[in-house]
Amino acid sequence: MAYFDNANSSQVDERVIEAMLPYFRESYGTAGLELGHSKDVAALTGLENARKVIAESLNADPRTIVFTSGVTESNNLAIRGTVIANKDRGRHIITTPIETQSVLKSCERLKNAGYEVSFLDVDEYGLIDLDQLESLIRDDTILISIQHANGEIGTIQPVEKIAEIAQEHGIIFHMDASQSYMRVKIDVEELPVNLISFDAHRIHGPKGIGALYIRRKTKIKRILEGGDEERRLRPGIENIPGAVGFAKAVEICQPDEPEYLLSLRKYLEKKISERLDNYQITGHPEKRLPHLFSMVVKHIEGESILVHLDMMGYAISTGSACSSKTLKGSHVLHAIGLPPEISHGSVRVSFSRFNTTEEIDGFVEELVSTVERLREFSPLTRGVYFADDGVDHHHDDLQEDEW
Repeated sequence: MAYFDNANSSQVDERVIEAMLPYFRESYGTAGLELGHSKDVAALTGLENARKVIAESLNADPRTIVFTSGVTESNNLAIRGTVIANKDRGRHIITTPIETQSVLKSCERLKNAGYEVSFLDVDEYGLIDLDQLESLIRDDTILISIQHANGEIGTIQPVEKIAEIAQEHGIIFHMDASQSYMRVKIDVEELPVNLISFDAHRIHGPKGIGALYIRRKTKIKRILEGGDEERRLRPGIENIPGAVGFAKAVEICQPDEPEYLLSLRKYLEKKISERLDNYQITGHPEKRLPHLFSMVVKHIEGESILVHLDMMGYAISTGSACSSKTLKGSHVLHAIGLPPEISHGSVRVSFSRFNTTEEIDGFVEELVSTVERLREFSPLTRGVYFADDGVDHHHDDLQEDEW
């Protein structure tokens, strides 16, 4: 199978697996505060070496890295932990409607606890308005949580400007970098962000391991009770094999990898433009992740495209990866203004270092063939559109942008 769903998760590199194995078979101790024997020392050494590698990828101090079980936990700790620690300063949070579910639901939980949450608008490309951000800031605003890049449409936010605004007003800035980490440069010496969430499984590392960067002097409290592991912020036995694998995945990412991924994306865009009609690319034309291509194919369901292509050996995704198992439309595509009858035709393709142009050639052939077959059975291509008012409308009565 040609795997084109790397924004969801990625194949674990064999070198990562090899690096992890000794921590299952030999150095299987724990890295607790009270080291009892040599296996514990070996485990702690592996953990701290991994912390150093991951910190270096951000140009950060290793003491600012806290290991977690993944981005969901990192986002919960970042948002709820800082809000609880800074509740004496205010009860107002700013975010966007296109964040991941872990951010949106953390904010919803805080809202139910009496905090106020303001949502920034996004334009047709998914970009926020910096002037609106400025206008929403209040004296009691304590946190801004905005993703670095969107995992569905790939749009990259102006995080440098956001960080400057937050710093100017003395507000904590949290950035979910789960999609951009190791794909877009992040240097915490240049970017004055307080908190960054990221994980391993999208960069060919293992699942179940993530991290939260916490700039020094950022007030934060833990949200789980237990021991004093991970700077007393994340109690529990550390996932040492996972941390070692995470670090190895970072080490083997080559500096030119994003450039290669971008070349694959551009190759796909060109091939699709030559063979397919009635589709619309989503996301910003330029400020977009190098490895992610997203579009809506008009008149058919993205889920049908996914199923047909899967049978032909191509793995892609449709809708929001974190919520596509539901029947609801994508909250991201809704936020950028696409109506349900268009957004349900969403298709996302995302590349890794293991993909090739030859795979793309075969994929485009199957995609075009699949779309043509599905459109033969689509009621929209037969001239009937069932609107919310329950009346059958014919295409002759509608402009194309109303379909």
